[in-house]
Amino acid sequence: MFKQREEAIMRRKIMTAFVCAIMTISVIPVYADDTQTDQAVTTEVSTETAATVQETKRTQSKEQLKKKTTSKKHTKTKKTKLKKKEENKVIPMPTQVISKSSSDTIEGRIKDKQAKVKQLKKQKAKIEEEIRLEQQKARSINEFYKKYTTNSKAEIALYGQEITPSMKISKKDEQLREDLYELADLFGDENLRTIASKYVFGINHPDFETLLDKNETIQLDQYLKNEQILPIKPMEEKVQTIKKQIKKFKGEIKKEEQTRYFNPNDVSALSHITVSDAKHILEGTALYDDAKAYVKAEEKYHVNAVFLMGIAAHESAWGTSRRAREDNNLTGYGVTSDHAKGINKSTKEAGLLATAETLHEKYLTLGGSYYVGTSAAAVNKHYCVGGEWAAAVVKNAYLLMNRL
Repeated sequence: MFKQREEAIMRRKIMTAFVCAIMTISVIPVYADDTQTDQAVTTEVSTETAATVQETKRTQSKEQLKKKTTSKKHTKTKKTKLKKKEENKVIPMPTQVISKSSSDTIEGRIKDKQAKVKQLKKQKAKIEEEIRLEQQKARSINEFYKKYTTNSKAEIALYGQEITPSMKISKKDEQLREDLYELADLFGDENLRTIASKYVFGINHPDFETLLDKNETIQLDQYLKNEQILPIKPMEEKVQTIKKQIKKFKGEIKKEEQTRYFNPNDVSALSHITVSDAKHILEGTALYDDAKAYVKAEEKYHVNAVFLMGIAAHESAWGTSRRAREDNNLTGYGVTSDHAKGINKSTKEAGLLATAETLHEKYLTLGGSYYVGTSAAAVNKHYCVGGEWAAAVVKNAYLLMNRL
């Protein structure tokens, strides 16, 4: 065993000496040709080394690119999974029914409308009194003519002679004078009263016309024809207009007195909100200008107006989104992705009405292509991908109801 170890040590020493000898020969060339050969060998080695380095770099680049690609794939896959997770995420929809039977704002509007009705009734009564007065004027003039223009030409013309102290006045003239006083009071004509007191008209006097002094006469017929009797028809038309206004205000008062509702479990149930309500709760938002359209949609298609407002608020960021501004699309209808064109209309009102019509026919009517119930959650199933939509819409509706 010891002998074998010595032999091994000896072999290592011999190999070490051999290697040193070779290295000495390589470093100290004897001839020029040997030097050139060594330089060529060195160049070849350097070239091979550079190529190896470049290959290594290429390999490293490929590996880094592969890592990046793999990382991107993982990121994309992760995002897709997150998106699917979000789509499948369900936030429970609030189910509380909100009702408002009255508020300071509503009571204030009712009082204003009641005051307007009272004012219109006074105006109507005044015009009706004017009509009665003008009708009485016309009747009284006609009766006067029938009574005093039946015999002579003088009577037809109703010539009057100024009264003198020596003139005897008949009972007929006394009666005519009383009748003229009544006409003067009816027309509010003080000049006619003066005529009645200063002149005598010789009623039933056969020779009265021949006794007249042309310089001291008056033609009563001509004077009475100039008395103003206002036309009744325009006044009657005004009364009819006022009646319609009163009826309209009474209808609005009746509607103002109704309880407002929002029931997320049945969005086909009417809210009973008024245009004034809609303007009030949308004030300060970009949805305000089309407040009337939500009430119109409810009345026409039986879709709760507050629910429709909640959709618009959610889908259009309260009317500020690009699609709302550029496409008049407040409800996101037909927008299935960020790149989808959507179902757009020429006005926001037209878009709201189209959405309400679709909701009524396809989502909220038994037998409709997307009907699964009348709750906001039921509409969510086919209206929007994701289980958060109904909850978001209902919360917006609650916010709006609290503004009443």
